[in-house]
Amino acid sequence: MSGDRDSRLGRNAQLAGRACWDDVSGASFTVVGLGKSGVAAANALAARGAEVLCVDDAPEAKLTAAIAQLDKRVAVHVGDPTGPAGRRGDLFVVSPGVMPHSRRFGEIRGLATAILSEIELFYRLDRADNGGLGHPIVAISGTDGKTTTTLWAAHLLRQAGHEVVVGGNIGDPLCGFVGQLGRDAVVVAEVSAFQLYTCSLFRPRSAVVTNIAADHTDWFAGDFAAYVATKVAVAAQMGAGDAFAINGDDTELAEHRAALAGRKLAWQAFTTQGVPDRGLGFDGTTLWWVPGDGQRVALGTAADLGCAGKHPIVGIHNVENALAATALALGLGVDLDAIRAGLRSFSLPSHRIEPAGSIGQVRFVDDSKATNPHAAIAGLRAMQLASGEKLVWLGGGSEKDADFSEVGAVVGERAAAAVLIGQTADRIAGCLPAALPVEKVGSLQEAVARAWQLAQPAGVVLLSPACASFDMFSGYAHRGEVFVQAVAALQSAVAGGARPAQ
Repeated sequence: MSGDRDSRLGRNAQLAGRACWDDVSGASFTVVGLGKSGVAAANALAARGAEVLCVDDAPEAKLTAAIAQLDKRVAVHVGDPTGPAGRRGDLFVVSPGVMPHSRRFGEIRGLATAILSEIELFYRLDRADNGGLGHPIVAISGTDGKTTTTLWAAHLLRQAGHEVVVGGNIGDPLCGFVGQLGRDAVVVAEVSAFQLYTCSLFRPRSAVVTNIAADHTDWFAGDFAAYVATKVAVAAQMGAGDAFAINGDDTELAEHRAALAGRKLAWQAFTTQGVPDRGLGFDGTTLWWVPGDGQRVALGTAADLGCAGKHPIVGIHNVENALAATALALGLGVDLDAIRAGLRSFSLPSHRIEPAGSIGQVRFVDDSKATNPHAAIAGLRAMQLASGEKLVWLGGGSEKDADFSEVGAVVGERAAAAVLIGQTADRIAGCLPAALPVEKVGSLQEAVARAWQLAQPAGVVLLSPACASFDMFSGYAHRGEVFVQAVAALQSAVAGGARPAQ
């Protein structure tokens, strides 16, 4: 028995330092967490002959559906939060839900031959395809704008004729694509700091850091510098032949931009503060790419963005997203005409500065995806008001210990009134200017009705909450859907002559 164990541990140690896992037979893995990514990781490994154990502290009754999706060769140990975190000497694939400063993570460090995230596991398994080269990975890191940039980059690549799959932190886990991709497929992945923290060899072909703002720093025990460094670690293994883009306006990234000068890596910055000598920029009207050889290439105007999609895409933050997506596409050699067409034809996903109807001369905008103050500030600044229009802001939600001082100042500059809901209503109210009319209500339906009254006779009601939604809703999408339904109900009530409750 000890010989078998020694053989297994030797095999695990051998794999730990290799980037291409064409054969995982004889190795043993512990997958911690039975979320979607954990199930996908376990199944991908079991299908390739590895010995796999899944552990999860949640009781079995809550994991029935996940366990049913597991390959029958996977062993399961659940519902034992004080028991072992896994097998000693295993290669561990760890859920993003296990925080680095937690007791569980400390136990895993003591047991593991190596610790990987699910995206790193995909990278190593996928490398066995296409003659050991794997498929090109386009990776999007940062705080805000990741999802929009991810979907926009995928759209640009499809516009150029690429087969594209999208996953990672949004959509499907990457491991579900192992062995399922065509020869010329491109993988576009939104990657979180939680996932990057346990990456060591992950190497995208094209990557970007969109921006940095305080969010989820609790996962790093309040260490903001560690949070920033982990976001930027998306480029840690990139080198010759790869393309990296980074926000050139973000002061939190200044040190990391400077460090890139010594790297053998093709990189460029993007900025909305003008047109740089090299990189991507915006002059207030037109988006430009400057390859660095003296020429300036026009990509289109801000007014062009989304004009051939569901609705025009507004806001300086979306200009930033467009530049980031363009940088990613350029990194894979996408033709400029395809990029220009894709910038025009892309549609924003739901709940991101999305028109939600109007009543009289008051327009409603759903920006429920703004789950932190930085995102809400972008939504507020994106609102374009006609002469005489008022902006009424709907904010508040579940507590995440965020700092609302900056968003409070922007609300004071931009809005005529604020209506607040949720756990954070009192704390946000304390950050708003004393002269600003502020009302706190008990439901989103009440908030919609009251905001409509405050916006009269003409204006915009913006749901851009600056908070997560879990105090009242199952997620930001649910919150956005309730907002749209509340607007529709108010439309019907007003059309029928009913007077909304004060």
